[in-house]
Amino acid sequence: MPRTKTINQIRKLLDDAEAAKTAKDKISALTFIKILVEGDLERLKRESDKEQVAYDAKTRIIKKALKQFLDDLDKIFTKHEELGDTDVREQLTFAVRKGFILQQSDYTVPSTFGMFSDEGNQKVQTVVQRFLAHSEVTASSKLLKSWEDRLAAFQDCDVKSTNGNTFFEYFGYTNNPRVA
Repeated sequence: MPRTKTINQIRKLLDDAEAAKTAKDKISALTFIKILVEGDLERLKRESDKEQVAYDAKTRIIKKALKQFLDDLDKIFTKHEELGDTDVREQLTFAVRKGFILQQSDYTVPSTFGMFSDEGNQKVQTVVQRFLAHSEVTASSKLLKSWEDRLAAFQDCDVKSTNGNTFFEYFGYTNNPRVA
C-alpha cells in the first residue's frame, strides 16, 4: 500500500477511535492502526537493510588496506610517540585528505610530517604512500565516486588495528574534509 494512503488510513482510524462509543470499537480501530504501523515498519526496515548492504559493499573495499595502515601506524607509534602529537596528526590527516578522500591528482606525499627525527618522518611517509598505493585503495575510486563515500569508507570504526585502534586514534573525525 502506498505510504500516503497508509497514513491517511491511520488518520481516519484515529478519528474513528476518538469518536467510538464503546471500548470494543476503540480497540478495533487501534488494533488495525497497530497492524498498519507494523506493516509500514517492516517495509521501512527492509529498505533500510538494503541501503545498509549497499553502503557496506561500498565501504568494505578498503577495510584490509585501512587495517594494514593502522597496524603500520601502531608500529611507528611504539618507537615514535610523537605520532600522536597534534601537528603530526594534522599532517597525516592532510595527506589522507588530499591523496585519498579528495583524490587530488597532483598531490605528492610530503617527506616530513612533524616527527622528531628523519627516521620517523621517513617511516610515516612510507606507510602513507603504501596506503595510497594499496590495490584496494586505488580500486576504490571506481566504487567510491564521491568524497563523502571515500570519507565514510576511511572513517570506518569497525576497522581496528591489531592493537584495537581505529582511524580516530591517528586522524580524528571530520564531516567535511574540504575544510582545511
